[in-house]
Amino acid sequence: MDAGNAYQRRGVRLESDGSIVLDRRQIEPQASAHEEAQKLDHIVYHVANPNLTAAFANPGQVHAYEAFGSGPILEPGAWRLALTLDGRPLQGYPPHSRVRGRLLEETWEAEGCRLAITSFCDGEHNVVHQAFQLYGLDGRPHGLEVAIRMAFLANEEQTTYALHYDERYGAIVAILGRASVEMGAPQAEPRAIAPRAALVGADLKPSEWRVSDPHAYLTYRLDLPPGQEEAAFCLAITGGWQRAEHEALLQEATRRWRQALADAHRYADWLAERLETGDRSLHSLFVACLNAAVSAYHEDLEGRFRGLVPSPDRGFKRAITLPADSYWCAQALLPFHPEMVRSEIVALARAVHDDGSLALGVTAVDPADAQLSPESGPYDWWPAACDSPSYFAMLVHDYLAWTGERTLLDEQVGSQTIWQKALACVNYLRARDTNHDYLFEKRPNQPDWAYDVQRDDWVTYDLALHYQALKCAAEMALWRGEEETARDLAQWALGAQQAVNAHLWSQAAGYYVDYIRSYQGFVEDHASIDTLVAVLFGLATEGQSHRHLEHLERTLETRNNDQQYYGDWGVMNCFPFYKQRADLAGPSAWAYSAHNGAAWPGWAGIYALAKLLHRVGDWRYPLERWWSYSLDQYWFTPTEYYSPPYDAPGVRQSASLYSWSAMPAAAMILGGFGFWPNLAGDVVLRVPPWGDSRLNGIRFRGRVYDVEARGNVVSLWLEGERIASDEHGLRVHLGRVPAPT
Repeated sequence: MDAGNAYQRRGVRLESDGSIVLDRRQIEPQASAHEEAQKLDHIVYHVANPNLTAAFANPGQVHAYEAFGSGPILEPGAWRLALTLDGRPLQGYPPHSRVRGRLLEETWEAEGCRLAITSFCDGEHNVVHQAFQLYGLDGRPHGLEVAIRMAFLANEEQTTYALHYDERYGAIVAILGRASVEMGAPQAEPRAIAPRAALVGADLKPSEWRVSDPHAYLTYRLDLPPGQEEAAFCLAITGGWQRAEHEALLQEATRRWRQALADAHRYADWLAERLETGDRSLHSLFVACLNAAVSAYHEDLEGRFRGLVPSPDRGFKRAITLPADSYWCAQALLPFHPEMVRSEIVALARAVHDDGSLALGVTAVDPADAQLSPESGPYDWWPAACDSPSYFAMLVHDYLAWTGERTLLDEQVGSQTIWQKALACVNYLRARDTNHDYLFEKRPNQPDWAYDVQRDDWVTYDLALHYQALKCAAEMALWRGEEETARDLAQWALGAQQAVNAHLWSQAAGYYVDYIRSYQGFVEDHASIDTLVAVLFGLATEGQSHRHLEHLERTLETRNNDQQYYGDWGVMNCFPFYKQRADLAGPSAWAYSAHNGAAWPGWAGIYALAKLLHRVGDWRYPLERWWSYSLDQYWFTPTEYYSPPYDAPGVRQSASLYSWSAMPAAAMILGGFGFWPNLAGDVVLRVPPWGDSRLNGIRFRGRVYDVEARGNVVSLWLEGERIASDEHGLRVHLGRVPAPT
C-alpha cells in the first residue's frame, strides 16, 4: 500500500456521504512501533457554529467547549465517561466512530443491543449536545448506566464558584467569575465583569449527582423495556452568558434535541451534496475543507464582531481575525456563503487606518477600553503588516466579482467608505517605495503571514500581492467610472511587474527567490511556497510560471526531495531552511516547523490551484497528499500546519479546523471547474482533470448554478435547466447584477 493510502491500514474508511469512519476492527499491525507511537490513537474532532466551538473525543468525551467571545467553559481534556451496559463495563475506545459535519458518532455492539453516542452541535445555538441511544436487537430488556465527570475551567483568569445542583432543571449549575479585559484588548489592569453561568443537564433526571469544585459528577440510568426498539436521552451543555439565558437554552435543548440532531445531519448532507464525484478521497477532502471555511464564521453576542476567525481550536485570544487567513478562506466561502465574506469585509474595514495601513490581526474590542501604543489603533494586533492592506483590497474586489454588489463600495465605515479604504490600502504600500522603483521596501520586523521570520526589503510574496491589489483596485476604479485613478493604478502595476521580474526572478535557476536585502547584497534564494502568488496572480509570464512550478515540484514536494529526512509527507513551505538563523523566532526557529519547512494545507491548496490553472505537473499530489497524511494521524479536520519530526502535539500539529486550510476545496472550484469570475461576470468553465463530477449550489449574483462535467463536455445548469455546454471548456457571461431588494 502506498503512502497516500496508509490511513486504510489504521482502520480509516471514507464514505460516499462525506463521512470519515474509524473502524478499529480493521486496524492492521504496523511495521514501526516508534512511528505509530507518534500518532494519535483516538479521534479528537473539532466543531463550531457562529456562537461556540467544541471538541469531541473518543470515548464519549466533550473534550473542550467555549462560547465565542466569552471564553472556555470546560477544562480541556477533563471530561470522563464510564459506561455500563447490562451490568458490564464498556472498556476502551468505541469499535466504530464516524465523523461528518458537526457530529461525532460512536457505536458499541453488545449481546442483543447496540449503543450509539452522538456528540454534536447545531448550526445556531450555544449548546453542545450528547445523545445516548440504546437500541434493542433481540426484544429483551436492556439497561445502560452513564457516569460522567466534568471539570469547569478554573485558572488565574477564571474562577468557578457556586457550583450546585438545581432541582428545577435537573442540572449542574456553575457560576464562572473572572478578572478580565475586553476580548481582544492588549494587556491592561484586570477589571471585574458580570459573572457568567454554565449549565449541564439532560431530558432525564440523574440518578446520582455530586459537586466538588471545580468538578461535577452526574450518573444517569436508561432502561430499554422488552419489545421496545429504542430508549434515549440527551445531555446538553451550555455556558458563557448570563444564567437566565442558559436556563432557557437548556430547557429548549433538552426538549428539542432530536430536531437539533436532524439539523446537524442536514448540515452534513449539505456539505456532502456540494460536490458529486466517484473519487471518495477528493470528496472527503472537499467536505472537510468546506466545513472548515463555514466553521470560521462567528458572531459575538454583544455585537462587537461578525466575521471569520482563524481557528476555533486556537481559542479567541487577542487576534480575532487575520486578513491573510480570511482572504484565502473566503475563496471557499464566496461560492456558497458570500454574506459571511461581506461581514468579514466590514470587520476588517473598521481597522483600516486613514493612511491605509492595516494590522496583521484585527481584534474585537471596544475602542474606549483599549490601551494603545501611539502607532497602533484600537483594533490592531501587530500593526502595519505588509500583506494585510493588499489582502483587504483583493477581498473587496473578489466579493464584488461574485456578488456584483456595487453599493458595498459606498458603505461608510468610520470616516471613510469601503472604496476609500481599499484605495488607501493600495496607496499605503505605494508610499513605502522610498526610491520610486516600484518595489516598496519592507522594514525589518514588519510582519506578514510569516511573522516569525524577519524578511525585509524586497520580498517576492509581499510584492506580488501588491501587484494583484493594484490590478484589483484599478478594475474597481474603472467599474466606478474613475478612469484617471484606474490608469494610474494600472501603470503602477505594470511597473511593479517589470521591477519584480527584473530583480527577484532568477533566470539562470528558473524561479523566484524568497527575498533580497538590497542594502546588504543578501539573497534568500531557497524555494519558498509563498512565491506562488507571483504565478497565481499573473505577475509571472507563462514561461516563468511553468519553470517556477517545476522548481517547486522538485524541491518542496517531499516525495521528490531526498535531502529532507522524513520521506513522503506532503509539500514543505520552504527548502532549504532559512540561512540566517538570527532572523528566526518562535516555532520557526526549528527546522521543519511553522514557517521554516512545515507543510501547510492552505499553501498546498494554492499550489494545486496554480498547477490546475497552468496544467503543469501533477495537481493531485499537492491537492491530496496533506489530507491522506492527516487521515493517517486521525486528524479529521484540516490543520494549520504539521511537522513530522516532532512528537509534541503543539509542535507537530498546529491548530485544527483551520479556516484558510479550506483552500484545497477552493482550488477544485476555481481551478478544477474554472468557476473564478471577474468583475464583468465572465467565467471560463473547464472539465476538471479528475473526470466526471458535478458542483452544486454555486451562488453567483443572485442566482444558483450547478456545473457538470461528463466525459469531455462541461455544462452549466440553472434551476434544473441546462443553459450552456461545450467540449473541454466553456466561456459564459453571467454578469447580471441582481436588483436591490
